[in-house]
Amino acid sequence: MKDTGNSTTDRNDHDDFDHTDTREDGAFWSKETIYRLTTAPSGGQSRWCVCIFSVASILLLALILSISLTKVQVDSKFSTVQVEMSNLTLSLQSLTSKIQQLENQGQKAVQNFMRLSMGLSMLRADNHDLSTKVTYLRDIAAQLKCSFIGLMNNTQDQCCPLQWTLYSSYCYYFSDYGVSWHRARDECENMKGQLLVLKSSEEKEFVISRTSPYFYWLGLTDERTGEWEWLDGTAYVMVRSEWMPGQPDNWESHGLGGGEDCAHFHRDGRYNDDHCSRDYRFVCKAHAVTHV
Repeated sequence: MKDTGNSTTDRNDHDDFDHTDTREDGAFWSKETIYRLTTAPSGGQSRWCVCIFSVASILLLALILSISLTKVQVDSKFSTVQVEMSNLTLSLQSLTSKIQQLENQGQKAVQNFMRLSMGLSMLRADNHDLSTKVTYLRDIAAQLKCSFIGLMNNTQDQCCPLQWTLYSSYCYYFSDYGVSWHRARDECENMKGQLLVLKSSEEKEFVISRTSPYFYWLGLTDERTGEWEWLDGTAYVMVRSEWMPGQPDNWESHGLGGGEDCAHFHRDGRYNDDHCSRDYRFVCKAHAVTHV
């Protein structure tokens, strides 16, 4: 009976052990199964992952192609820019060369101009000397002519330079070209005379007979003091009948600046005041030379 009890006890103990192990094994299996079931991807999820991967691959490939095309375009544009830069460099070099040539030509032109200017100055000097010599030769010829006539007539004769007219111990030069009043004054002085200063009514009549109907400057002005006077400093006594009607009026609307400070013969021999820059003919007066 004892043995039987022990066997029964041992069997119960063994049964309890086995039952315990069986429960634990069943619990472990259940957890593992649940974990696997929850973590294992379904068929739809797998397809979704494949689609995402495919799209990502396509996008990556498109990005790579886009970068490649962009690089090709950039390389092409860079090559074009290099060609254009090379062309610009050549154009700049050509332009620089032309500028240098123009500078050289300009320097040569300036040098030629300087030589021409010097030559012209020399010609002017030679012309002045020649003019002086011609004037001197004319004076000598006039003096010889006068002396020859005096010897032929056995008289004392008064003589004038060539192209001058003798009247009452004075010689008169009537120009056939027009200049300003100041230049007329200077030219008379260069010919050893003076712009006409009238001393008598008879002299005035003689001059008018040679000047009419042209305008001729005479040595009468109010430029220095505002009062009319002759070039030799003699004051002019105003006689209205000697002037054109309403003259002198010192007219300022001619656009030449200032008034009218110089007198000239009008067509009928009466005086008129005008701007001194006008180009009119002129009369010079000088003493005649007496030769025995």
